[in-house]
Amino acid sequence: MNRIVALMIGGILASATALAVAQAPAAPATPAATAPSSTAPAGEQPAKKKSKKKSHKSTTAKADTGTTGTTGPTTGHHPKHKKAKPKASTAAPETCVVFTEPGQFMDQGEFDTSSSVADIVSVECEPVYAEHYVTISANELYSRCDRQLYWSEAAPFDLSKSEPSYTVRLDNDGNGGAVLWGGPSCAAGESLVAAHLTEAPFTTATTSFTVLPPRPTEPGVIAEPSAGAVESEENSSAAAIIEVEFPPVFAEEPVNINASQLQSRCHEGDLTWVGPEGQVLGRGGELTDLGLDNDGNAFVVALGGESCASGSSLVEASLENAPYTTYTTDFNILPPEPTFPEVD
Repeated sequence: MNRIVALMIGGILASATALAVAQAPAAPATPAATAPSSTAPAGEQPAKKKSKKKSHKSTTAKADTGTTGTTGPTTGHHPKHKKAKPKASTAAPETCVVFTEPGQFMDQGEFDTSSSVADIVSVECEPVYAEHYVTISANELYSRCDRQLYWSEAAPFDLSKSEPSYTVRLDNDGNGGAVLWGGPSCAAGESLVAAHLTEAPFTTATTSFTVLPPRPTEPGVIAEPSAGAVESEENSSAAAIIEVEFPPVFAEEPVNINASQLQSRCHEGDLTWVGPEGQVLGRGGELTDLGLDNDGNAFVVALGGESCASGSSLVEASLENAPYTTYTTDFNILPPEPTFPEVD
Protein backbone atom coordinates (compact mmCIF):
# COMPACT_ATOMS: atom_id res chain seq x y z
CA MET A 1 0.00 0.00 0.00
CA ASN A 2 2.71 2.40 0.97
CA ARG A 3 4.65 1.51 -2.19
CA ILE A 4 1.66 2.30 -4.34
CA VAL A 5 1.21 5.69 -2.70
CA ALA A 6 4.92 6.52 -3.24
CA LEU A 7 4.72 5.67 -6.94
CA MET A 8 1.68 7.90 -7.37
CA ILE A 9 3.41 10.86 -5.67
CA GLY A 10 6.50 10.41 -7.86
CA GLY A 11 4.41 10.43 -11.02
CA ILE A 12 2.65 13.61 -9.99
CA LEU A 13 6.00 15.36 -9.31
CA ALA A 14 7.43 14.29 -12.66
CA SER A 15 4.38 15.63 -14.52
CA ALA A 16 4.61 18.97 -12.70
CA THR A 17 8.31 19.31 -13.55
CA ALA A 18 7.71 18.59 -17.24
CA LEU A 19 4.87 21.14 -17.34
CA ALA A 20 7.06 23.80 -15.72
CA VAL A 21 9.85 23.21 -18.24
CA ALA A 22 7.45 23.40 -21.19
CA GLN A 23 5.95 26.72 -19.98
CA ALA A 24 9.30 28.43 -19.18
CA PRO A 25 10.46 31.18 -21.81
CA ALA A 26 13.28 30.24 -24.16
CA ALA A 27 16.71 31.72 -23.31
CA PRO A 28 18.02 34.27 -25.85
CA ALA A 29 20.58 32.91 -28.27
CA THR A 30 24.16 34.08 -27.82
CA PRO A 31 25.12 36.27 -30.84
CA ALA A 32 27.99 35.09 -32.97
CA ALA A 33 31.18 37.20 -33.18
CA THR A 34 30.56 38.45 -36.71
CA ALA A 35 30.03 41.88 -38.38
CA PRO A 36 26.60 43.37 -37.84
CA SER A 37 24.07 42.58 -40.50
CA SER A 38 23.55 45.26 -43.17
CA THR A 39 19.90 44.43 -43.39
CA ALA A 40 17.81 47.21 -41.93
CA PRO A 41 14.18 47.18 -40.91
CA ALA A 42 11.68 47.63 -43.68
CA GLY A 43 11.23 51.26 -44.87
CA GLU A 44 14.69 52.37 -43.72
CA GLN A 45 18.03 52.65 -45.51
CA PRO A 46 21.25 51.66 -43.87
CA ALA A 47 23.06 54.59 -42.32
CA LYS A 48 26.09 54.37 -44.61
CA LYS A 49 24.01 54.19 -47.80
CA LYS A 50 21.83 57.03 -46.61
CA SER A 51 24.90 59.20 -46.15
CA LYS A 52 26.10 58.42 -49.70
CA LYS A 53 22.70 59.28 -51.11
CA LYS A 54 22.80 62.71 -49.47
CA SER A 55 26.23 63.34 -50.90
CA HIS A 56 24.99 62.39 -54.38
CA LYS A 57 22.07 64.80 -54.11
CA SER A 58 24.37 67.63 -53.06
CA THR A 59 26.66 67.02 -56.03
CA THR A 60 23.70 66.96 -58.39
CA ALA A 61 22.46 70.27 -57.03
CA LYS A 62 25.81 71.89 -57.70
CA ALA A 63 25.84 70.56 -61.23
CA ASP A 64 22.36 71.94 -61.79
CA THR A 65 23.49 75.34 -60.56
CA GLY A 66 26.28 75.25 -63.08
CA THR A 67 23.95 74.63 -66.00
CA THR A 68 20.72 76.39 -65.13
CA GLY A 69 21.57 78.98 -62.46
CA THR A 70 22.18 82.70 -62.95
CA THR A 71 25.93 82.19 -63.38
CA GLY A 72 25.78 79.09 -65.56
CA PRO A 73 26.60 78.93 -69.24
CA THR A 74 22.96 78.86 -70.35
CA THR A 75 22.40 82.33 -68.88
CA GLY A 76 25.43 84.00 -70.40
CA HIS A 77 28.42 83.01 -68.27
CA HIS A 78 30.45 83.78 -71.40
CA PRO A 79 28.39 86.64 -72.88
CA LYS A 80 31.14 87.76 -75.26
CA HIS A 81 31.13 84.37 -76.93
CA LYS A 82 27.37 84.39 -77.30
CA LYS A 83 27.39 87.88 -78.85
CA ALA A 84 30.44 87.34 -81.03
CA LYS A 85 29.13 84.24 -82.77
CA PRO A 86 26.19 85.84 -84.63
CA LYS A 87 28.22 89.01 -85.23
CA ALA A 88 30.97 87.08 -86.97
CA SER A 89 28.51 85.33 -89.22
CA THR A 90 26.29 88.29 -90.13
CA ALA A 91 28.49 91.43 -90.09
CA ALA A 92 29.25 92.81 -93.54
CA PRO A 93 32.94 93.50 -94.12
CA GLU A 94 33.98 97.14 -94.14
CA THR A 95 35.32 98.74 -97.31
CA CYS A 96 37.14 101.73 -95.79
CA VAL A 97 38.04 103.11 -92.38
CA VAL A 98 39.08 106.63 -91.38
CA PHE A 99 41.24 107.87 -88.50
CA THR A 100 42.04 111.29 -87.05
CA GLU A 101 45.53 111.56 -85.64
CA PRO A 102 45.96 112.51 -82.83
CA GLY A 103 42.14 112.44 -82.60
CA GLN A 104 41.97 115.13 -79.96
CA PHE A 105 43.89 118.39 -79.97
CA MET A 106 44.11 121.19 -77.45
CA ASP A 107 43.59 124.52 -79.18
CA GLN A 108 46.70 126.69 -79.10
CA GLY A 109 48.06 130.06 -80.16
CA GLU A 110 47.49 133.66 -79.14
CA PHE A 111 46.41 136.94 -80.62
CA ASP A 112 45.60 136.39 -84.30
CA THR A 113 46.13 132.59 -84.08
CA SER A 114 44.41 131.85 -80.77
CA SER A 115 42.36 128.64 -80.50
CA SER A 116 43.94 126.99 -83.57
CA VAL A 117 44.17 123.23 -84.16
CA ALA A 118 45.65 120.71 -86.61
CA ASP A 119 45.06 117.07 -87.46
CA ILE A 120 46.08 114.37 -89.93
CA VAL A 121 43.12 112.46 -91.40
CA SER A 122 44.06 108.99 -92.69
CA VAL A 123 41.82 106.87 -94.92
CA GLU A 124 42.45 103.15 -95.40
CA CYS A 125 40.45 101.16 -97.94
CA GLU A 126 40.67 97.70 -99.43
CA PRO A 127 43.44 97.70 -102.05
CA VAL A 128 40.88 96.76 -104.73
CA TYR A 129 39.79 100.43 -104.58
CA ALA A 130 43.28 101.73 -105.38
CA GLU A 131 43.32 105.02 -107.31
CA HIS A 132 39.67 105.68 -106.45
CA TYR A 133 38.68 108.99 -104.88
CA VAL A 134 37.52 109.62 -101.32
CA THR A 135 35.94 112.83 -100.03
CA ILE A 136 36.78 113.70 -96.41
CA SER A 137 34.15 115.89 -94.78
CA ALA A 138 34.27 117.69 -91.43
CA ASN A 139 31.22 119.93 -91.47
CA GLU A 140 30.88 120.12 -87.69
CA LEU A 141 34.54 121.06 -87.26
CA TYR A 142 34.19 123.64 -90.02
CA SER A 143 31.39 125.30 -88.07
CA ARG A 144 33.15 124.85 -84.74
CA CYS A 145 36.25 126.64 -86.10
CA ASP A 146 34.32 129.68 -87.31
CA ARG A 147 34.22 128.38 -90.91
CA GLN A 148 38.00 128.36 -91.13
CA LEU A 149 39.24 124.91 -92.18
CA TYR A 150 42.19 124.46 -94.55
CA TRP A 151 43.48 121.28 -96.19
CA SER A 152 46.49 119.90 -98.04
CA GLU A 153 48.16 116.60 -98.81
CA ALA A 154 51.68 116.04 -97.51
CA ALA A 155 53.14 116.52 -100.99
CA PRO A 156 52.88 118.58 -102.91
CA PHE A 157 51.85 121.22 -100.38
CA ASP A 158 48.90 123.03 -101.92
CA LEU A 159 46.72 124.70 -99.32
CA SER A 160 43.03 124.70 -100.15
CA LYS A 161 40.72 127.57 -99.52
CA SER A 162 38.63 127.28 -96.36
CA GLU A 163 36.04 124.57 -96.92
CA PRO A 164 34.34 121.76 -94.94
CA SER A 165 35.50 118.90 -97.20
CA TYR A 166 38.48 117.75 -99.26
CA THR A 167 38.90 115.01 -101.88
CA VAL A 168 41.96 112.72 -102.04
CA ARG A 169 43.05 109.95 -104.39
CA LEU A 170 43.90 106.57 -102.88
CA ASP A 171 47.33 105.14 -103.69
CA ASN A 172 47.90 101.58 -104.92
CA ASP A 173 47.78 100.25 -101.34
CA GLY A 174 44.31 101.78 -100.85
CA ASN A 175 45.65 104.52 -98.54
CA GLY A 176 45.12 108.26 -98.64
CA GLY A 177 44.83 111.25 -96.37
CA ALA A 178 45.20 114.94 -95.75
CA VAL A 179 46.38 117.44 -93.16
CA LEU A 180 43.84 119.94 -91.85
CA TRP A 181 44.30 123.24 -90.03
CA GLY A 182 41.36 124.69 -88.11
CA GLY A 183 40.89 128.16 -86.69
CA PRO A 184 41.59 130.52 -85.23
CA SER A 185 38.59 130.74 -82.89
CA CYS A 186 37.82 126.99 -82.65
CA ALA A 187 35.28 126.09 -79.95
CA ALA A 188 35.96 123.08 -77.72
CA GLY A 189 33.99 119.89 -78.34
CA GLU A 190 33.69 116.75 -80.45
CA SER A 191 33.03 116.79 -84.21
CA LEU A 192 32.17 114.06 -86.70
CA VAL A 193 34.65 113.35 -89.51
CA ALA A 194 33.57 111.17 -92.45
CA ALA A 195 35.21 109.63 -95.50
CA HIS A 196 32.98 108.92 -98.52
CA LEU A 197 34.08 106.63 -101.35
CA THR A 198 32.90 108.50 -104.44
CA GLU A 199 32.37 105.35 -106.54
CA ALA A 200 30.46 102.12 -105.98
CA PRO A 201 29.86 100.76 -103.38
CA PHE A 202 29.81 104.41 -102.09
CA THR A 203 30.96 103.40 -98.62
CA THR A 204 31.04 105.97 -95.81
CA ALA A 205 33.34 105.57 -92.82
CA THR A 206 33.20 107.85 -89.78
CA THR A 207 35.31 108.86 -86.80
CA SER A 208 35.56 111.89 -84.51
CA PHE A 209 37.92 114.74 -83.72
CA THR A 210 37.82 116.58 -80.40
CA VAL A 211 38.97 120.13 -79.74
CA LEU A 212 40.15 120.51 -76.14
CA PRO A 213 40.16 123.85 -74.30
CA PRO A 214 43.60 125.39 -73.65
CA ARG A 215 45.49 124.68 -70.43
CA PRO A 216 49.05 124.09 -69.21
CA THR A 217 50.30 120.59 -70.02
CA GLU A 218 53.17 118.32 -69.07
CA PRO A 219 56.42 119.65 -70.59
CA GLY A 220 57.87 117.80 -73.57
CA VAL A 221 57.67 117.45 -77.33
CA ILE A 222 55.34 115.09 -79.24
CA ALA A 223 55.38 113.98 -82.88
CA GLU A 224 52.07 112.71 -84.28
CA PRO A 225 51.10 110.14 -85.49
CA SER A 226 52.82 108.63 -82.46
CA ALA A 227 52.82 105.14 -84.04
CA GLY A 228 54.49 106.48 -87.17
CA ALA A 229 53.27 107.58 -90.58
CA VAL A 230 52.91 105.17 -93.49
CA GLU A 231 54.35 107.06 -96.45
CA SER A 232 52.46 107.40 -99.69
CA GLU A 233 53.04 104.60 -102.19
CA GLU A 234 52.92 107.14 -105.04
CA ASN A 235 55.49 109.73 -103.92
CA SER A 236 56.87 108.52 -100.54
CA SER A 237 55.64 111.65 -98.74
CA ALA A 238 54.84 111.92 -95.02
CA ALA A 239 53.58 114.50 -92.54
CA ALA A 240 54.04 115.02 -88.81
CA ILE A 241 52.42 117.33 -86.26
CA ILE A 242 55.04 118.58 -83.77
CA GLU A 243 53.62 119.81 -80.45
CA VAL A 244 55.93 121.52 -77.94
CA GLU A 245 54.95 122.06 -74.33
CA PHE A 246 56.93 124.14 -71.83
CA PRO A 247 55.99 125.46 -68.36
CA PRO A 248 53.76 128.58 -68.58
CA VAL A 249 56.54 130.69 -67.08
CA PHE A 250 58.09 130.60 -70.57
CA ALA A 251 54.96 131.98 -72.27
CA GLU A 252 55.70 133.85 -75.51
CA GLU A 253 59.31 132.66 -75.53
CA PRO A 254 60.72 131.53 -78.92
CA VAL A 255 61.45 127.84 -79.51
CA ASN A 256 63.78 126.17 -82.01
CA ILE A 257 62.63 122.93 -83.70
CA ASN A 258 65.40 120.78 -85.17
CA ALA A 259 64.52 117.87 -87.46
CA SER A 260 67.71 117.63 -89.50
CA GLN A 261 67.51 113.82 -89.60
CA LEU A 262 64.05 114.02 -91.11
CA GLN A 263 65.29 116.60 -93.59
CA SER A 264 68.09 114.25 -94.69
CA ARG A 265 65.70 111.31 -94.92
CA CYS A 266 63.43 113.13 -97.40
CA HIS A 267 65.58 113.45 -100.52
CA GLU A 268 63.43 115.64 -102.76
CA GLY A 269 63.19 119.22 -101.50
CA ASP A 270 63.20 120.67 -98.02
CA LEU A 271 60.89 120.10 -95.09
CA THR A 272 58.01 122.57 -95.12
CA TRP A 273 56.98 123.95 -91.72
CA VAL A 274 53.31 124.99 -91.64
CA GLY A 275 51.70 126.74 -88.66
CA PRO A 276 48.16 127.82 -87.76
CA GLU A 277 45.87 128.80 -90.64
CA GLY A 278 48.14 126.87 -92.99
CA GLN A 279 50.77 129.59 -92.98
CA VAL A 280 54.27 128.52 -94.09
CA LEU A 281 56.71 129.39 -91.27
CA GLY A 282 59.90 128.11 -92.86
CA ARG A 283 61.69 125.45 -94.89
CA GLY A 284 64.61 123.15 -94.24
CA GLY A 285 65.74 120.96 -91.34
CA GLU A 286 65.31 123.61 -88.65
CA LEU A 287 62.61 126.07 -87.62
CA THR A 288 63.33 129.06 -85.39
CA ASP A 289 61.20 131.57 -83.51
CA LEU A 290 58.17 129.34 -82.95
CA GLY A 291 56.32 131.35 -80.30
CA LEU A 292 54.78 129.71 -77.21
CA ASP A 293 51.27 130.75 -76.17
CA ASN A 294 50.28 131.80 -72.66
CA ASP A 295 50.06 128.16 -71.53
CA GLY A 296 53.60 127.48 -72.83
CA ASN A 297 52.31 125.46 -75.83
CA ALA A 298 52.84 125.64 -79.60
CA PHE A 299 52.51 123.42 -82.67
CA VAL A 300 53.73 123.20 -86.24
CA VAL A 301 53.19 120.68 -89.06
CA ALA A 302 56.29 119.27 -90.77
CA LEU A 303 55.66 118.13 -94.37
CA GLY A 304 58.30 115.70 -95.59
CA GLY A 305 57.94 116.32 -99.27
CA GLU A 306 58.65 113.49 -101.68
CA SER A 307 61.01 110.49 -101.67
CA CYS A 308 61.28 110.08 -97.90
CA ALA A 309 63.15 106.98 -96.72
CA SER A 310 61.49 104.90 -93.99
CA GLY A 311 62.98 104.91 -90.49
CA SER A 312 63.14 106.88 -87.25
CA SER A 313 64.28 110.52 -86.99
CA LEU A 314 65.14 112.57 -83.91
CA VAL A 315 63.15 115.75 -83.29
CA GLU A 316 64.41 118.39 -80.82
CA ALA A 317 62.58 121.34 -79.27
CA SER A 318 64.76 123.91 -77.44
CA LEU A 319 64.18 127.24 -75.76
CA GLU A 320 66.18 129.89 -77.61
CA ASN A 321 66.79 131.81 -74.40
CA ALA A 322 67.98 130.80 -70.91
CA PRO A 323 67.70 128.18 -69.50
CA TYR A 324 67.89 126.71 -73.07
CA THR A 325 65.84 123.63 -72.08
CA THR A 326 65.68 120.92 -74.77
CA TYR A 327 63.12 118.13 -75.16
CA THR A 328 63.43 115.32 -77.70
CA THR A 329 61.23 112.70 -79.34
CA ASP A 330 61.30 110.40 -82.39
CA PHE A 331 59.18 110.40 -85.52
CA ASN A 332 58.95 107.16 -87.48
CA ILE A 333 58.23 106.87 -91.21
CA LEU A 334 56.90 103.45 -92.23
CA PRO A 335 57.29 101.97 -95.73
CA PRO A 336 54.24 101.82 -98.02
CA GLU A 337 51.94 98.85 -97.40
CA PRO A 338 48.23 98.04 -97.34
CA THR A 339 46.94 99.00 -93.90
CA PHE A 340 43.23 98.26 -94.23
CA PRO A 341 42.23 96.19 -91.15
CA GLU A 342 41.79 92.45 -91.50
CA VAL A 343 38.16 91.30 -91.19
CA ASP A 344 37.73 88.22 -88.99
